[in-house]
Amino acid sequence: MIKLKNHHNYVAFFLTLGCNLNCSYCINLHNSGSRYKQAKRKEFSYKDWIEAANKLELRDDLPLSLQGGEPTLLKGFNIFAKEVKPEIKMDLLTNMMFDVDKFISEVPTQRFTRDAPYASIRVSYHPGQNDIEDLIYKTQKMENAGFRVGLFGIELPDEKLNKHIFEVRDRCLNLGIDFRTKEFLGEFNGKIYGTFKYDGSVMGSKLKSCKCKTTELLVDPNGYVFKCHSDLYNGRDPYANILDDDFSTDLIDIYRDCNYYGDCNPCDVKVKTNRFQQYGHTSVDIIDIKDI
Repeated sequence: MIKLKNHHNYVAFFLTLGCNLNCSYCINLHNSGSRYKQAKRKEFSYKDWIEAANKLELRDDLPLSLQGGEPTLLKGFNIFAKEVKPEIKMDLLTNMMFDVDKFISEVPTQRFTRDAPYASIRVSYHPGQNDIEDLIYKTQKMENAGFRVGLFGIELPDEKLNKHIFEVRDRCLNLGIDFRTKEFLGEFNGKIYGTFKYDGSVMGSKLKSCKCKTTELLVDPNGYVFKCHSDLYNGRDPYANILDDDFSTDLIDIYRDCNYYGDCNPCDVKVKTNRFQQYGHTSVDIIDIKDI
């Protein structure tokens, strides 16, 4: 069994890195378009993911987060969500471009129902990619079926799009739909956006070496475990596989050498809220930053 420790803040299964949207600002495409390269690799089947999830022992405050890409593109996703042992609670990060009627009929509500300050099913709204009318309709249908759903939009550095996001937010809130915004991360018109703990870690002028340790269990579509999102999206230097007989959460707590400081993914070094919605958390701890 894989028992997560009290200081481990996040468990993510990236069921697939494929996506049915094509957002130019996708954070999974940070710097290199790596998501599309990785999406071509052979991925775990839903049966493999069931086996992996059933190895987990999670605290009540720590769900298994399903993401990608678009996680519901996994063939057999609904079977996976239904058949994992019942004590595993899940969060779903999705664009909700799936058949909600089929989801409602096949997936138990208790899988995505828990006491938390945010919705277990978190839907990303991307203007020009998915349709807000469709998302509102699906959200209301899912909530009427007993699921807790929240919509999220990015505070884009484009004035027109940003105005639209806040108009949509206000409309959803008036409808009783939870709609929250997050800051834009990355580069726009030559400027870096985001609140990052480590200077020069995102799109740095040159790569440096460092030692890095995470608080997260990050598993890619092949079941490989990585120390950060940047390594995962690039398929770089996995340190284990989730199905290894000798895998232990002690492996998460090791400082690992890295020669890619400056190409960090914003998700890893952003100052953000933890699972309790307390601000000030950063996913990784980086030390010994040196020029190569």
